[in-house]
Amino acid sequence: MRQFHIQWHITESCNLRCKHCYQEKFEQKEDLSFEEIQKLFNNLIQFLRDKNRKLTVDITGGEPLLHKDFWKILDMLEENNTVSRCGIITNGTLLDKNTIKLLSEVKKLKVIKVSCEGVEKNVYEYFRHFPFEKFLNTLENLSNFHGEKLLIFTLFETNADQVMKLFETIEKFNLDGFIVERFFPMGKGYQLKDLTIHKKTWKTVIKNLFEACDILWDPEIVSQYRGFKVLKKNSEYQLFGAPCIIGKDGCAIMHNGDVYPCRRFPLKIGNAVLEPFEKIWDNNRGRKIKKRDLKGICGICRVKGCLGCRAFSYCVYGDDLAEDPLCILF
Repeated sequence: MRQFHIQWHITESCNLRCKHCYQEKFEQKEDLSFEEIQKLFNNLIQFLRDKNRKLTVDITGGEPLLHKDFWKILDMLEENNTVSRCGIITNGTLLDKNTIKLLSEVKKLKVIKVSCEGVEKNVYEYFRHFPFEKFLNTLENLSNFHGEKLLIFTLFETNADQVMKLFETIEKFNLDGFIVERFFPMGKGYQLKDLTIHKKTWKTVIKNLFEACDILWDPEIVSQYRGFKVLKKNSEYQLFGAPCIIGKDGCAIMHNGDVYPCRRFPLKIGNAVLEPFEKIWDNNRGRKIKKRDLKGICGICRVKGCLGCRAFSYCVYGDDLAEDPLCILF
């Protein structure tokens, strides 16, 4: 059955203040009560059942483990048969051995993704006000999780040299792989806008990943992907591209129930506590954008099905129809 992907930001509360954070506030006062969360969830589940789809959901924040009902939310997901699998995106600071043990007991929790921007002390601590040694201890604890264990790496122009070092890190700590995503200059992170990855560097990073995973490079195929995941299977590395899901296979739900086409496309299309999810999905601007609507190189692109990254265009230009400034074909 076809999957529907939700990135659910259950709280804005966080125990870190990373320089590149997409948030601007870090308070709990707008977080939903558990009763409101149940209402939102039931609304979403009804929509998915009507569409004959299953749910894949990543719980995140802020820092999701700080939500007072975090474990109740996991139980709610675990008990619902429309939910196929769950993941957690976390800064990792609260992943002690006991927490990892409890998380391993949640059957539908298949993956934990720990965010980082560097695997060397000076790079990691530049972005995060958290001791690098404690981060390494987190990775040691994470190796005991029974599901998939991934690093989720935010790519800047200044930390691109760290990407290939991720291979060594996952080997050292017995992790399953890593995800590479580009930095978006928004929220608190707007102050680092000058560190946004350049097109040439982005292309080089992708080529290096293809070479490391022994895959032939085809820029027309690659241009459709917004991020990449490397998984270690036995003694080999596999590379997966992440296509855009805007308007197709998912969206983001925020701490207060607001729904965005994706987290990096902060255009409110509804509130899942207050409105039927069917209405929200019909209102999704991402479903209405066609190639003929796009400007610049995106409007004449020869790659079928690719619309560029509408979220990045919106972030950089304030116009979701503008050309994708990071397209590697032009």
